[in-house]
Formats: sequence, structure tokens, C-alpha cells
Amino acid sequence: MNNNPIKIVHIYISGRVQGVSYRWWFQSEGEKKKLKGWVRNRNSNKVEAEISGLEKNLNEMIKKCKKGPPLAEVDDITVDYIDDFTEMKNNIKGIKILETI
Repeated sequence: MNNNPIKIVHIYISGRVQGVSYRWWFQSEGEKKKLKGWVRNRNSNKVEAEISGLEKNLNEMIKKCKKGPPLAEVDDITVDYIDDFTEMKNNIKGIKILETI
């Protein structure tokens, strides 16, 4: 029995999270925790991410996201756990920064 299974989360972060290097910070922090996935800005002024990894590491990352990098001011964070692992491409290495949508 695995007490710390691999999970996937989809995250939306709002506040002053664009123009403050949030995506690069997110990539660096996530890779330190051996997470994989992607992060991007949204035209709605939010940052969106989907990451997978050990549940313990994801929970630590979510906690860090509530503060963000030094210039960020996080107002809210929404986290959805995803049950369908087919959504996450298995060949992703690290965390990729995607274009704004």
C-alpha cells in the first residue's frame, strides 16, 4: 500500500500574480519538489497550473503558492484534484511555462 501516491492538481492563483515572475518562481519551486506539469498566465490576470507528483510534495507546493514570489500578492487560490491521469502527458519533464491564453 502506497501512503504517498502520485496525484494531479489543477490550480488557479489570483491577485497580483502577473508581472512579478510568478511563473518562473513556480517552475523553480515545483522542480525542486520533483513535480511535473505546466504553468501559464491567463488573460483574466490569473496564473493557471497543472502539476503532478507525490501528494506530500503537491501539498507543500500549494502552501507555497499561497504566498508566491516576493513581489506577488496572492488573493485567492483554487485547487482541483484530478482523478483522470490521462489528462497529464507522461512525457513531461519538469514544469513547462506555456504561452498566455
